[in-house]
Amino acid sequence: MWSDLKSEKKETLPKHRGKSVLAICGGGNAAHAVAVVASQNFDGDIVWLRGSEEKAETLRRGVFSAGGLRSTGVITGLADKVRTISSDPQEIIPGADLVVLVVPAFAHVAWLEKIAPHLKTTAVIGALPARSGFEFDVMRIIPGIRPGGGRQIFGLQTLPWSTRVQQPGKLANIGALKAKVFVATLPGSHAASLAPRLSALLGTEIIASPNFLNLTLGNPGQIIHPGIMYGWFSKWSGKRYREDEIPLFYKDLTDYTGKIVQSLSNDVVAVAEKIDAASNGKLDMSTTLPIHEWLCMSYPTQTADFSSVTSCLRTGPIQARKAPMVEVAPGEFVPDFQYRYNSEDMPYGLAISKSIGQMADVATPTLDAVIDWSQKKLGKQYLVNGKLTGEDVHELRIPQNYGLNNLSELLAFYLQMGITMGLQVA
Repeated sequence: MWSDLKSEKKETLPKHRGKSVLAICGGGNAAHAVAVVASQNFDGDIVWLRGSEEKAETLRRGVFSAGGLRSTGVITGLADKVRTISSDPQEIIPGADLVVLVVPAFAHVAWLEKIAPHLKTTAVIGALPARSGFEFDVMRIIPGIRPGGGRQIFGLQTLPWSTRVQQPGKLANIGALKAKVFVATLPGSHAASLAPRLSALLGTEIIASPNFLNLTLGNPGQIIHPGIMYGWFSKWSGKRYREDEIPLFYKDLTDYTGKIVQSLSNDVVAVAEKIDAASNGKLDMSTTLPIHEWLCMSYPTQTADFSSVTSCLRTGPIQARKAPMVEVAPGEFVPDFQYRYNSEDMPYGLAISKSIGQMADVATPTLDAVIDWSQKKLGKQYLVNGKLTGEDVHELRIPQNYGLNNLSELLAFYLQMGITMGLQVA
């Protein structure tokens, strides 16, 4: 197991320049944060895989410059453990003990296929964050995952930080740190031992979740982001905003929008409760938290008013962020419905929760309303008359597209793969 962390005894591992190796895959906001934070906590070497040589060169010009890559905000430091940056997976992946995908959910398949041929058998592979349904893609693409043992895979429920790149390869701001983040593993029995290692690496408390289904249903991005977008703009009639009129996404939240977020959470929690009951408790769904509980857990010292979902979002740590907009004329803006709050968090979140709710025969009225609105803005057809039967359903990371067609098959999939923490399946 990789573990060259400053707080832990070093173990014998396959070495890269005599040290353990962490490989970062991706180059966006979170990848920059991982490079900086891991440099503070990891005594091994960090290598970085980018999607093109042009992007790799941009990173190299910043990271390997005199000033290097540094962060501001709640975590400050330099990415001074980065040794190699390349667009060639053969140069980055074969020596890596820990490989982290820090890319949007829609890019998971491409990146998994890129790294799969080069992974050594002992490498641990993870996604920051997994988002909903990551387990289906990773089990299809990555070899060596088997019941009761084999290769270790993990996913974080969400990113540990809110972060933004201010200058690629040079400067990132880490604006908020979550107090606790859930992790799930394949096989599930590894979660308890992996969680403290990830805590040391990422600088916050990582908590073992009983199974990957909790990450899929308990994905907070699918609740917060599409819910707020729907609250802000479902009644939008074409208004163009001046820059000083653009609403603050969280701070200006209306009571109506807060109720939408709460109602979405209620729908998803109802699905989780049905799964727990249908499995007779064998699939422990206790970390699919109501969104109010999740907000209180994540930002306990950074929120002024915990009395409701609305107050948590209004008074939490991310107050300066504006609603996503696109400039359509000089100084005139309209909502950006292609932003990841719609384009990622609905198809790689709410739609998957809907598919599982459909299997479990659980009514999800608010979820249906938000998916229906969001799909129209994206020019897609997933939901038709309350069912996922639209012409674009084949694109979704739903269990039905992986041969799991009913609730019994879904439960068997999780149980038979040993995803439940501590379960060993022969």
